[in-house]
Amino acid sequence: MLYILIILVPIIRALTYSSIGEITADLSSGILPSIEYTYAICGVVAFLAVLFSLPYSYVISRHTGPAYKAADSLVEIPIMIPHSVVGIIMLITFEPTMPIGHLLAKYIPGYSFDGTLFAVIITLFFLSSAYSIREIGIAYQKDVMEYENVAKTLGLGETLSFVIISMRLLLRPMMKGFLLSWARSVSEVGAILIVAYYIFPSFVKLAGVFIYSQWLGYGLGPAAASSAILIITGIAVTGIFKMVESYHVRY
Repeated sequence: MLYILIILVPIIRALTYSSIGEITADLSSGILPSIEYTYAICGVVAFLAVLFSLPYSYVISRHTGPAYKAADSLVEIPIMIPHSVVGIIMLITFEPTMPIGHLLAKYIPGYSFDGTLFAVIITLFFLSSAYSIREIGIAYQKDVMEYENVAKTLGLGETLSFVIISMRLLLRPMMKGFLLSWARSVSEVGAILIVAYYIFPSFVKLAGVFIYSQWLGYGLGPAAASSAILIITGIAVTGIFKMVESYHVRY
């Protein structure tokens, strides 16, 4: 009960701090386009995280050597790095003046990093991909591989059994991994403030950055109203995912 209250009370406070009139008035502040843009970009990031998680889980589950264990231990490192530090290391890695950024600039005409959509996607992927990898990898090793091994005894090859058996059984973990990576991406602010305060050429801000700029420029009231809108839409999206997941479990 104490844990639920710690989670629930601040959310209720966020939803009730602003009046209905203040929230309605704030709809014209630009928060809705920012939320739409944020959700779309984070959806792309979450899709990429799931896409990378499948071959990663396939390979790691079949190898137990020290090199593979060491590689697998790297997955959690981005989670513990402070977000401002993530923004800095993205700049010193991908800026055109840096070695890797310079290499990319040689092959990509007009390449730049700071303030670009690429900067947002690679930064959010760095921060959120671990959630999909762990969700899918654990489900694969714990349950799915047993069915895959049975399929191989019946004549299916290793790759074919993964595609026909495992991919279907991993649908629910894939949905969970997508949602976790998506939610983690939506919540990111610190690193994005450094790599892409504005996203050129549209000058759109991600939702977290937009609310932060509202707080700096206009105070707590508008920022609280926008926060309530973000929370409401986030709950709605999460609810839709849970309904789809429940449907999949039943059928």
